[in-house]
Amino acid sequence: MNDQTQRLKDLLSVPTYTWEEDELIQHVIGNAENLCDKITTDDLGSIYITKGECKPNTYYPCFVAHLDSVHQKVDMVVKEESLPNAQGEFKTAFKAYEKISGEPTGIGGDDKAGVFICLELLRELDNCKIFLPVAEETGCHGSRKANPEFFKDVGYAIQFDSTENNTMSKTLMGVPLFEGDGTFIKEVTEVILEHGITDWLHHPYTDTMMLKNLFDFSCLNFAAGYYKYHTKNEYVIIEDTLNTLSLAKKIVKILGNKKYKYLNKKEQHNFLFS
Repeated sequence: MNDQTQRLKDLLSVPTYTWEEDELIQHVIGNAENLCDKITTDDLGSIYITKGECKPNTYYPCFVAHLDSVHQKVDMVVKEESLPNAQGEFKTAFKAYEKISGEPTGIGGDDKAGVFICLELLRELDNCKIFLPVAEETGCHGSRKANPEFFKDVGYAIQFDSTENNTMSKTLMGVPLFEGDGTFIKEVTEVILEHGITDWLHHPYTDTMMLKNLFDFSCLNFAAGYYKYHTKNEYVIIEDTLNTLSLAKKIVKILGNKKYKYLNKKEQHNFLFS
């Protein structure tokens, strides 16, 4: 197992649950603090990371993944298995089992696989921001309290919280993440399709929906390589997670440090700010 795959396994082995993200928060801080220029948490526990400096009139790409999962915290062991991807091909995957009973338990790839992608991007890019909110699963509580100051110099945001290996969000609860025929999506459509992201879907909520309504930049939300999410049989296919990591790096190379403004005029849902 190479170092990168070991880092994925180590992160997936950390238990986390909504409002009980403390172990994962410490894991992230311990792995990120020597890779960035600034790392802070807010009163809820959401993590804000900055690496590098932006020159005048340039902006950071911001990567997003949530720290909680729907699975109650248990002592678990993560094992390698051969499991099917969205195309029915069997690939090397990580799946979790309770240590005592040996029964399957949710590995929490939703959204620890996304957190892993964010941390790998932190390792590999010179300039970026990362936002890792708590408590997404019960209504985006962390992102609805996102610090506006942190996002003033963000040019666009990419979240990794969609399923399997071929999906992305076109809308979240009816909220468009980007202008359908705008420059932002036109510039990256080819590379998105090259990486097999062919199902552009109308999804339920995740944090980029909140960011889209709070701020004025375009957003994306990509597959993170997790399957059977919110079940005890959830698993993460390593190749699929790394495919999205590769895609994100290529998108940053294409988009650079520009601001891709998109003001969404859709009426906001009542629960967002309740």
